[in-house]
Amino acid sequence: MIVSVLIALLFGYLAGSTPFAYLFGRRKGANVFEQGSGNPGATNTLTLFGKRAAAVVLLLDVLKGFVPTMLTYLVTGDETLAFWTATGAVLGHVFSLYTKFRGGKALATAGGALLFLQPVPILIVVASYVIFLLLIRYIVIATTIVIAGALLVFLFTPQVLSEQIALFLMVSGVLYRHLPNWERVYLKNEPKIGQPVHEVTLQRLTPEKQEWVKLSYWITMIMILLAFVVWKQM
Repeated sequence: MIVSVLIALLFGYLAGSTPFAYLFGRRKGANVFEQGSGNPGATNTLTLFGKRAAAVVLLLDVLKGFVPTMLTYLVTGDETLAFWTATGAVLGHVFSLYTKFRGGKALATAGGALLFLQPVPILIVVASYVIFLLLIRYIVIATTIVIAGALLVFLFTPQVLSEQIALFLMVSGVLYRHLPNWERVYLKNEPKIGQPVHEVTLQRLTPEKQEWVKLSYWITMIMILLAFVVWKQM
């Protein structure tokens, strides 16, 4: 079973690593990591290249989560392996093999994967996300509240443990890429939704503090995961 999980994870990772926003930017002679918000996703593509380009990138990012997850399920008939493929796709987007492990926030990719695995819950999550976004107007706050809430519901309802671990790792990867946004919230220069990036200074913590934040984040997530697994085994 462990070998099957690793194969499913690797398959998803290789598919999810495809950096569509970056590739589109290169065709236009630009580097999405160095322009706009610096995030290789549909939102930054919208800022740099317009609505049509953003729609294409968004669709492709959704599909690179949906398609490999679906294929794993169709080939194996195993939902747990499909979950691990989904996790691999999200981690591939977050730590892309083709861009020196730089990546985006993976919301679209995670949404695509979960649209196949959990279609009704993910539609509820998307609706909740839109409502929170309109109320709060900060993407990072709305994102964290909604996906952390959805994760808690999934963890504390009867589910297969392996699938819960896979989803936890998926969400951990998504939230990890939002750490720079939380830094800017702390520094009070995170742009609200609809506010052009050039109107704010996207200030960050010092490199040393950034590394400390990353390390603290992963230590915390690992401790939470271990505590959860121990609790489930009791």
